[in-house]
Amino acid sequence: MDPHFPLPKSEPSANFLDTIRTSIASNLATILGDEANPVVYASIEISREGPYDLELAVPKLGAVLKDMNPSEVAAKYTPDELIEAVAASGSSLSFSIRSASMMRQVLGMIYSTSQSSERGYGTNTLGNGKRLVIEFSSPDIAMPFHVGHRRSTVIGVALSNLYAANGWDVTKLNYLGDWGAQCALLTAGFEKYGSKEQLETEDPILYLYSVYLVIYSADFKTKDGQRKQNTKQMVKDYFNRLEKGDPHLIEMLQRFRELSILEYIKIYERFNVQFDVYDGELLVSAESIKKVMDQLGKQGLLIGVTTEDGRKPKRGKREVEEGENKHEDNPAKDLALAIDLNEFKLGKPVLQNPDGTTTHILRDIAAAIDRYQKYHFDKMLYVVGNQQDLHFAQCFKILSLLKDCTFDASEKLKHINFSQVKGMATPSLAVASDAVFLKEILDIAKEKMMKRIKASPEKFETIEDPELTSDQIGMTAIKVQDMQAKRIMSYQFDWDRMTSFEGDTGPYLQYTHVRLCSMERKVSLEDGLAISSLESIDTSLLLSTPEAREIVFHLATFPDVVRTALKTHEPSNLVTYCFKLVHLISSAWETIVVEGLVYRGEKEVAEARLLLYVCAKSVLGSAMKMLSLTPLERM
Repeated sequence: MDPHFPLPKSEPSANFLDTIRTSIASNLATILGDEANPVVYASIEISREGPYDLELAVPKLGAVLKDMNPSEVAAKYTPDELIEAVAASGSSLSFSIRSASMMRQVLGMIYSTSQSSERGYGTNTLGNGKRLVIEFSSPDIAMPFHVGHRRSTVIGVALSNLYAANGWDVTKLNYLGDWGAQCALLTAGFEKYGSKEQLETEDPILYLYSVYLVIYSADFKTKDGQRKQNTKQMVKDYFNRLEKGDPHLIEMLQRFRELSILEYIKIYERFNVQFDVYDGELLVSAESIKKVMDQLGKQGLLIGVTTEDGRKPKRGKREVEEGENKHEDNPAKDLALAIDLNEFKLGKPVLQNPDGTTTHILRDIAAAIDRYQKYHFDKMLYVVGNQQDLHFAQCFKILSLLKDCTFDASEKLKHINFSQVKGMATPSLAVASDAVFLKEILDIAKEKMMKRIKASPEKFETIEDPELTSDQIGMTAIKVQDMQAKRIMSYQFDWDRMTSFEGDTGPYLQYTHVRLCSMERKVSLEDGLAISSLESIDTSLLLSTPEAREIVFHLATFPDVVRTALKTHEPSNLVTYCFKLVHLISSAWETIVVEGLVYRGEKEVAEARLLLYVCAKSVLGSAMKMLSLTPLERM
């Protein structure tokens, strides 16, 4: 191979299709020349239909085709131990993988990696040496975990796992809503209505939220005009005190933050999510903020605007109104400080309010710079709903305009957006408000799954921990429905469909994994069948069953799916893969039978088929774990 034409990054030792692509590229290079090697490798795709496995669109070859037509190329291609047939079809070359080689290599690769403690099948080292910081979930402190943050959590943890599976060093960061006018209102409300004793003895989140609701409804949204005005002024005063570092209010807010984190950890543990860092706007230093403003001022980018001219995008869910005030630190005493991004069609985002207080976007800019200095990341993702598209576009643009910014925001920062869920409702709420809380959603899902598994008393008796099992199935149902469609697509929340064991649902994934585990246990107990040595198994005994080949080819594509899901930032790719795999397994139960073969003198066939199912179970389990699900063994 000509060293001047290196192949794109590949790992044939961990990806059978990389081996195939390398072989095809090398063979075509002997026909078309070495310069065709990387082009061919990068252009081979899985066939969407027809009898062939892979295809190569000839137009992608461009000049390296050297005036040869597809038929001429196919005629000169020599089949080998990996490729048994090549055909020209229209403007494409189609390739058929030799089944015996695929069976042996793919199943061997999966089984070997499943038995080792190193990285599992489907993972790769292509991202080794790179660091990712990913911000997701980000609920507001002193408020029960709202389902509005659920989809961020589900997508964020799946992307974290995908980056780790692709070799990246991942730091999962939870950027709490612990600053802003809503926190000023909370501190004011606690001083007026709160009790330190109750805070320490009751559920702290629910108690703080009830205090917030009292001052919000009784004072901030009251019909009493004078009382409402007084409350707004009080919020402004408290916010100014927070910005100036009032020790009493900062200490109070830090305590609320600590108590909130302790409660969130319980929910995250139940949701199978762990964070490396609990960050927040409260932790962004005044020094970092000042540096940003000073630099923007030096560059002549700051302008004075009225609050009507500069619309402030809102990061948090619970914004309260921020009126205008005069502050001695703002030379334009009746104006907010903003930056004009109209030439980029991004408006005039406000960075500092007329009273000198900071906005979310300014703190996000300072936080991004602080994070780069701390983590030296190669990429940072913000998993936040599409309502914040403008906010992040403005934030990234301002960072790119900062001359002293030590990283390229356009290259290293990305907003991973998603649409919202429709029809989100629950029968009752823990607190009288229009909020819907994740804990209640999980409880309802758990209850529904408990009823379903109790419907089969014999199976129910074999479950060691019904409470945990029903909770895991319920959590799986919620997460899979969240990730089933592409991120940008909204979907209709449907309790009945979500918790069904039939169709493309989370419970059906768990059911299939459990059934594979059950079959393995049964043949071990009744037939004494187990895989003791991979070398002793004759995988060619699977060649007579078309369903087996279809399963193995699908298993062979898993490493590609992991890479593609990372490239597109779409966990739905993994979910789609899982559904196709369980459908293939379901279709194979009747034709690829394992039970009873030993007693019919077909132990070798039974071992080969058991290996197939064990590998399918391993890959299904790996895919589910990447989606932050816990594969169950009994149900």
